[in-house]
Amino acid sequence: MRYLISGYYGEKNAGDEAILAGILQEVSRRDPEARYVVLSFDPDDTRRRHGGGRELEAVSTGLRPPGRLLQVMSTADLLISGGGSFLHEADFELHGRSFLFREGKLRPVPYFISIVLMARAQRLPVMWYAQGLGPLHTRSARRWVAGAASLSQAVTWRDPESARLAYEIGVRAPVHLVVPDPAYALAPAPRDQAQAELARSGLDLGTRYLAVCPRPWLGRTGYLEALGEALEKAGDALDLDILLIPFHEVQDPPVCETLAARPGLAGRAHVLPPVVSPAVLAAVLGGAELVVAMRLHSGILAATAGTPAVVVDYDPKTRAFAAQTGQSAWAVDVNTLEGPVDTAAASAAEAAASAPPASGVAALVEAIVATAKDLPARRAALARAVAPLRAEAGRTAALAVQLAAGGSLTARAGGPGGF
Repeated sequence: MRYLISGYYGEKNAGDEAILAGILQEVSRRDPEARYVVLSFDPDDTRRRHGGGRELEAVSTGLRPPGRLLQVMSTADLLISGGGSFLHEADFELHGRSFLFREGKLRPVPYFISIVLMARAQRLPVMWYAQGLGPLHTRSARRWVAGAASLSQAVTWRDPESARLAYEIGVRAPVHLVVPDPAYALAPAPRDQAQAELARSGLDLGTRYLAVCPRPWLGRTGYLEALGEALEKAGDALDLDILLIPFHEVQDPPVCETLAARPGLAGRAHVLPPVVSPAVLAAVLGGAELVVAMRLHSGILAATAGTPAVVVDYDPKTRAFAAQTGQSAWAVDVNTLEGPVDTAAASAAEAAASAPPASGVAALVEAIVATAKDLPARRAALARAVAPLRAEAGRTAALAVQLAAGGSLTARAGGPGGF
């Protein structure tokens, strides 16, 4: 069968590429003759990362003109939308209602919903594949998501919170399920490949390290100051090197470099060069004592490798991951790290220079140290939580293959408790 896949691919984000790798791996296991067309922001990059050993074409995400997209839709057996959490208004705080319509920026809800509606207009079956959902602040976004999802043949969510939100806004698809994120299916690369990447970062063989995967967030800086102070304290207390890992090849390196340049981390901090393969990233995370995960898929890939995470919780998806893997007790809310910022009373420069609240730093240090001192129990609990997620990761792929083959999908949930 021929699968058209729409998602946030080709944007140099290792998390999104891990999602695509998981989808391709699991669908191909069940449909060895599968052929793929992937909508990508950088088709050359997508072909380079994912084209080896399979029939895969990557085409531009552009809708102007729509002729090329309509052409690939006409030859496809199924549109797979996802996975990932691109149906959101997470930047609403910065942009307000202009988030949906502002110039010079991908408008995720209208763009991805447009792809779904175009497919249904062509009578192409649609499956939402382990999607995340939210936050959705505007009534328009909620209506568009509910309408497009209800027109689709199958909608699957990667966490109960997304499924619950979908049901609340009116999604009523014939199949409505919660399934694991596709990245849980990925196995870490051989250890020697990870060691080669560690050597590039300046880490000597056998060095014990704490992996940290930060990200920029809403233009704020207070949480980074708190994170840096916590890493200094935890690194000293545990005698661990600090490996800063950029998951987004464009957005994250400046954040990693800023943290690595802290005087208190001199001689201890290392920055990993961007890594193309999600499996190699999983192996690098698997070699860490533990991971401080702000990027969602740094936590997921660490979990697949058996490494526990202290989650910097900045979004519903990171909160859902912590709960799903039994690690909520070691999650620290990013707002606790950021602290209150009165923008009416302080300039941006004053806010950036203000000291982080001691409680946020202390909470993060406590979570890191507690994890490091109880690693065997944390690893065992994580393995128990992840085993069913890995085992069920093919569930979504089996549905996709069945739908592409023209099979009848009859399962239906009656509400958010029925998944």
